[in-house]
Amino acid sequence: MKRISYILMLSILAFGMAACEDDESGDYDNSVTISGSVTIDGKTYSSPTFNMGTSMEVEGYTYLTNNPTAQIYYTAIYPKTEMVDAGNGLMAHYYFVLEDDQPGTASFTGMIMFHKNDSFVFGLWSQDVDVTIDKIDPVGGFIEATYNGTFTDEGNTPKTYTVTGNIKAKRVSQPIIDK
Repeated sequence: MKRISYILMLSILAFGMAACEDDESGDYDNSVTISGSVTIDGKTYSSPTFNMGTSMEVEGYTYLTNNPTAQIYYTAIYPKTEMVDAGNGLMAHYYFVLEDDQPGTASFTGMIMFHKNDSFVFGLWSQDVDVTIDKIDPVGGFIEATYNGTFTDEGNTPKTYTVTGNIKAKRVSQPIIDK
């Protein structure tokens, strides 16, 4: 009986360790990878990948803007609880605008802010970023895309980083804004 218990315990432990390895794989629904060396809150990372939330923690919607020369469609993406656990004791808030509402390539505008203990510790702002929109389902489905390009931090001596990321967001209806 002890032998069976011992084998069972080792099996559970091995399964748990394998599950933990999977959690650290960087295979997230929404993620951002910063190429090279980056220091956030005094800790230096080498090409880190941060979790930016599951597809159920992130939402997006499409909207239309009218300007004097054209109607322009956009897709907004953001964490629905304002912040997500990015790992390493960091929380992340971000807002992305994909400059189209159809699959294909598009321009991208966005910002990513990291917080620790409710204090801002590091931010990135898009400079030259391209996005490939893979899918925009009807409301209730998903918005999926990948992006890559350069972001700049807001430090005293701004640095530019090459960033890649994945997006999978639950599509919701455009919010109604009271005027």
